Amino acid sequence: MKRIFLEDVTGKEFRIGGQDARHLAYSLRAKRGDKITAVDGSGNCAVIELIDFDKETIKAQRIGELQKVIVERKIILADCLPKQNRFETIIEKATELGVDKIQPLISERTIARVGAAREQNKLERWKKIAKEAAEQCARNTIPEIGDIRKLDEWLKEIFPLNKNWLFLFCWENEQVTTVRKVLSADKNSNIIVLIGPEGGFSEREVSEIKSAGGVSASLGKRILKTDTAAISVLAMINYESM
Repeated sequence: MKRIFLEDVTGKEFRIGGQDARHLAYSLRAKRGDKITAVDGSGNCAVIELIDFDKETIKAQRIGELQKVIVERKIILADCLPKQNRFETIIEKATELGVDKIQPLISERTIARVGAAREQNKLERWKKIAKEAAEQCARNTIPEIGDIRKLDEWLKEIFPLNKNWLFLFCWENEQVTTVRKVLSADKNSNIIVLIGPEGGFSEREVSEIKSAGGVSASLGKRILKTDTAAISVLAMINYESM
């Protein structure tokens, strides 16, 4: 069944306009009488029937009862910005793999930089990619896209979460602990995953991450690109959560 995100699906009747209406009419080729799944990004889910079209608006009504989807395990992916547009791929794949929040970071060795004038445009594009990926993979929520933050500032913010969250970071110099060992030891906690930039974390940053409660983990013998590392860890989390 086709899926669309709306601001609120708790009512009985809806008027769908703007980009959502164009997406239904032209991309999904929806027509009068079609039934689609509507979700509001907060876990509310409903089946709605399209009952009328005009140039800019689609009228719809809810069929059946409103459903509430409960997410038992939350995942935050914090990723230092990679070069080019690879962060867009990370957002798309992380959305498909069930991440609840994606946090872009700037570290000492981050090469990619986003100027203040372009940051808002980037954030809007990233949110659009997350929404489209969530619709495509039939999710009930859209991942939150955090503002671009410096790594050291972000570590101070997330430190209070560590009592209830498993915080792991991938580090190429870790020789003993693997991601699999960390995940196998705790299959219930919410998870924060931190991925470094192309040049890796500096020794100072590794010390700060560990002081904030981060557990270093190896992804194996090979050095993976930052986007490959993110997808690999999230796939492991999905497997261990089954």
